[in-house]
Amino acid sequence: MRQRMSRSHKSRRGFKIDMILEKLMLKNNQEENPGVRGYMTLTFLGFYDKKVETPQDPVKVETLLLKICHKKRKDVSSPIMQVSVGTSEVPINPCENQPPPKAPTISIPNESFSLNNGHVAKTYMLLLRVYCTSSTGCLMHNCDLDEPAQKRRKSSTGSIKSGGEEIKLYGSELIVYDKHNRCLLTDGDYELGLQEVQTNIRSSPKKHSSWESVPDIKECGPFEVFSKGPTLKFRLNWTTEPSNGLVDRPAPIHPLPNGDNKENRSGNTGLERSSTNNNNNNNNNNNNNNNNNSNNNNNNNNNNNNNNSTLPTPNPLNSSRMTTSSEKTDTVMGTQQIVYQFLYNNNSRQQTEACEDLHCPWCSLDCGKLYSLLKHLKLCHSRFTFTYVPIPQGARIDVAINECYDGSYAGSPHELISQPSNVAFSRTGPTRRTSVTNILVCRPKRTKPSLSEFLELDENEYESQRPYITGHNRLYHHTVTCLPIYPKEMDIDSEGENDPKWLQTKTRMMIDDFTDVNEGEKELMKMWNLHVMKYGYVGDCQIPLACQMFLETKGKELLMKNLYRNFVLHMCSLFDFGLISPVVLYQTIQKLQEIMKEGGEDSDIRKVLQKSHEAQVEKWLNSGCHTSLDTKQNNANTKENLNTEGLNSNGIE
Repeated sequence: MRQRMSRSHKSRRGFKIDMILEKLMLKNNQEENPGVRGYMTLTFLGFYDKKVETPQDPVKVETLLLKICHKKRKDVSSPIMQVSVGTSEVPINPCENQPPPKAPTISIPNESFSLNNGHVAKTYMLLLRVYCTSSTGCLMHNCDLDEPAQKRRKSSTGSIKSGGEEIKLYGSELIVYDKHNRCLLTDGDYELGLQEVQTNIRSSPKKHSSWESVPDIKECGPFEVFSKGPTLKFRLNWTTEPSNGLVDRPAPIHPLPNGDNKENRSGNTGLERSSTNNNNNNNNNNNNNNNNNSNNNNNNNNNNNNNNSTLPTPNPLNSSRMTTSSEKTDTVMGTQQIVYQFLYNNNSRQQTEACEDLHCPWCSLDCGKLYSLLKHLKLCHSRFTFTYVPIPQGARIDVAINECYDGSYAGSPHELISQPSNVAFSRTGPTRRTSVTNILVCRPKRTKPSLSEFLELDENEYESQRPYITGHNRLYHHTVTCLPIYPKEMDIDSEGENDPKWLQTKTRMMIDDFTDVNEGEKELMKMWNLHVMKYGYVGDCQIPLACQMFLETKGKELLMKNLYRNFVLHMCSLFDFGLISPVVLYQTIQKLQEIMKEGGEDSDIRKVLQKSHEAQVEKWLNSGCHTSLDTKQNNANTKENLNTEGLNSNGIE
């Protein structure tokens, strides 16, 4: 039977108990960060600032790792942990032709991007702080050095040392891992734009508070920051071995020429990058058509908006040619790029990245084909108008606001459910019946699917952009009961915290289920919870008002149920948790004692409390564990004295 056993015992020979932990740790590291090696190494190439003209000492770059953890249920804010990785000295404005032979590096182990202290890290951010020292007291060449040192010290934004040196702090941040645990930093050269951090903000405590003055925002392009402000260049590599200190300066990576990307390279333009199986005759026909339409291209390019200059404008397509191109787009092209451009007053405001899927960006519906996507956008999202513009890489969809859209509430499905079937025959008074309109519809012959219907609309075709139903046909429901909200109930807030009878009964039943509290505590918490539910207190600052209103509405009932001591303990609990102040505690107890004194000595409240106190004293005297017969006899004689003293101690006079 040995030959039938499939497992072997070879692994048991060199097995150790510590190998189990090593295997699990290795497996967890591979699952958390797949494809990422052991160390993230930063090689700083230089600190560049055009405003620094004179030679300066190297700047100090401090690297920090910021861990933003998930917020637990009782935490007010997300826990943030900041760990200093190290400090490096980076040269200022190194010459590109003759750079320094050495460059400082810092390595961050991959274990730093793991769990610690019981918190689950949500985001890992890399903070870079640059400390720039100037011996002239000013880093900028246009500083007025004729000013007194005291005035320069007050107006300076950085910290000034005793020797007259000024230290300016610049900072920036990079996200290493986002909240979905995706690594956003890959190997390559980085140029990071830095912002100045204000570290010397002084203000007199005698001055009154005022609104912060916002400086004028200057128009600045997305890449002008790198040409004006200070930048920090470094190379990032994911390596298997750490390297700290100074290493040989890496060779520069030469970027691709401007405009040279995978979309604009030869062989990748138009539909030719995915239609390699077509014969040469089709290609020649397309080239002839392109040459014939060159004059039209020039006219259209002059009319295009300047904001759209980043996208290549294709040749205009007529309706007969559009049918063939749509078929080619849906069948031949495996992957096509779709760009959404948002327009406002015929000006481009925003442009999305090119995506290769055919999902609706609003409802994430996979349409499968470009024609189906455009049809879905036109019919299901009528708040916008969608115009199809073919481009060599695929398609561009211009999105604009539909000015003809009617967003009123008329024509909603409530008209079908707003009245019962027998309401027309009621005798309570005149009623409005549901309106019914009979419409004769003549449907023309279905045309073949063509992308030409989504091209630029003429002026007389804007009427067709109106929705088929006047108003939107949304049906809203109450959150609690899931019943539809009728038009007459739109002004009523269904989210209001009310206390219906069934909810009050449910609350009482839930409190009765507790077994670790006495009956007095249960009765008090029933009264308190129902009081809070009725008036809807939502903040800690409303607890003093809740105590005051509770005594006004439930004060006599509280005393008639002999819950004086329970209420005092409840007030002490509120004080322990910081919900009420000592003044509120004293005023509330004082007001409760005033309610006891309202009826005088012969009131029902005094009788109930006195009778309860006598029963409690009787129980104390009779159920003591060390009470003898003589002690019981003596206690019986002093029973009346104890009763009077007990009443005085409870505030009953």
